[in-house]
Amino acid sequence: MKALYQKIRSLQGKPYGNYKTLSANSWQYGDFSLDFLHIQGDPFAPASRVMVKASLSTLGFGSEWSGSLERCLALSDFLLRELAKNVQQQFPEKDPIIALPMPGPEMLVRNSLWVDNGELRVCLQVRLPGEGRKIQSDVAAEILTMTLPDVLASSLYCKPERMPALEEHCQVLANRKAILDELKARGLVAFVPNGAVLPRASGLSQAPLASAVPFASPAALSVTFNVNGHEITGMGIPQGITVISGGAFHGKSTLLSALVQSVYPHVPGDGREGIVVDESAVRVCVEEGRFIRGTNLSPLVRNLPGNVSTKNFCTQSASGSTSEVANLLEAMEVGARTFFIDEDSSAVNFLIRGKRVRELLGEGNEPLIPLTDRIQEFAKCGCSFILVAGACGDFLDIADNIIVMSNYKAESVLDWKPSKDSVANSSELLPAFSMPKCRSLQDYIQPCLPSLRPTSSVERQVKVKLNGDALLQIGFLLSDTSKAGLLVDKYQRLGAGYLLLNLCQNAASNGGQSDSASIIESALSLVEKIKNVGFRNLPQGLSREMSLPRPIDVACVLFRLNEYKR
Repeated sequence: MKALYQKIRSLQGKPYGNYKTLSANSWQYGDFSLDFLHIQGDPFAPASRVMVKASLSTLGFGSEWSGSLERCLALSDFLLRELAKNVQQQFPEKDPIIALPMPGPEMLVRNSLWVDNGELRVCLQVRLPGEGRKIQSDVAAEILTMTLPDVLASSLYCKPERMPALEEHCQVLANRKAILDELKARGLVAFVPNGAVLPRASGLSQAPLASAVPFASPAALSVTFNVNGHEITGMGIPQGITVISGGAFHGKSTLLSALVQSVYPHVPGDGREGIVVDESAVRVCVEEGRFIRGTNLSPLVRNLPGNVSTKNFCTQSASGSTSEVANLLEAMEVGARTFFIDEDSSAVNFLIRGKRVRELLGEGNEPLIPLTDRIQEFAKCGCSFILVAGACGDFLDIADNIIVMSNYKAESVLDWKPSKDSVANSSELLPAFSMPKCRSLQDYIQPCLPSLRPTSSVERQVKVKLNGDALLQIGFLLSDTSKAGLLVDKYQRLGAGYLLLNLCQNAASNGGQSDSASIIESALSLVEKIKNVGFRNLPQGLSREMSLPRPIDVACVLFRLNEYKR
């Protein structure tokens, strides 16, 4: 620490750019080491980024905390929240001297703090002070050699009073892993434990609603798991077609939303931490105006007027129903086998076609094949659907399971019989269906490579940016990620962007040689590597805050990747 202090003090009054000399060394102070990943160019530029490292043993943690992914994730997530809470309490201002974003309720691999092979690494933003274009070394020395070490020391050491909460973090992940194995063995796709709190405090909050009715499983769907020495009882949703129905404001979409969000583990106290769903699950909804390139829509869209084939469909701006068809079939292509659909966010003509409309138009004058006509065939191929249907009653006739929500209480309907007047499925002969084969990454990315270049003549590297909340830019490529897969925040979107940049650059480095690896195989390989070693081996992987998306979500972002029209 003394060497760092002396170095900073020697910069007093010098031009601001001299801060960059700090990046030449790794600075030791106490149990920590400090490296400068990026140093801002002037006092008004985005804050500098530093990495602090320490061994787990010097912080008081045993080797067991780096022995498995679950324990690494539990420890990393717990310490990140402790550190972020202390940073925000000490620096509550809008433009703080030291910044570390508070993560959402999901427990994800994040590059802000990760445990790898017995070493803890933390990446933070530090705003280096300046007066005009001159260095303020006295303030900088206080920040880097006093304030920052104090914040780290108060947050990252093993303390007895923290261990019960840390063990609870670990228990959530251990239970989830065990229940995921049980779901597959019992033919289930989702589990909601009794006592779970599904509603949120408000539409702008992820906190549980204090006055919420705790979830209770219908007797007919109740299952009990013996998990890590104790029993957990709740509702098990079987494979196949499950319809969630009920009146408006009775909890249908609340249940579905909780299931959707639970593809990721949640922290203790969130209310949804015990919910477990098939990790390949994807939400399918309308995405009007999305880009589509080369997707086979023929299982749900016949040839268009003018005998235009839909087997290799391309458009710059898809219609509502066409976008939802693409979302479903692309997710199938990359391995999703559980699909969440809410009629409120779906195109009606994607879901159903009424009997009178069928009679009026005939079967040959409507390119769209409604989901009701094919969903049972999809189910026979191993796909499961969980749909909210408060108005589209056609799905009740073909559902394997029906859950009715009434005053936020779930009831199972076992004796549903369709009425004589219910809409019958089309009797027409549909085109044969088989599960889509995933495209080659090399073939899909090749047309994008000319646009994979810096957007400015002064930039040396291709940059990943977020324009607004969800428009991801990689060089001259854009992808609207607002409805791509199940990305929970901007940090996961940036993570998907950096992973795609890495995949594209690897494809470009092959020199045009054929690579048979599929999109999902390539994404899965990269994600698994990052799970093991963190983001440190990913080019630019520590330059921005990011969290790790699922391989399926990386593929969904890729499918929307289009050239930026300048």
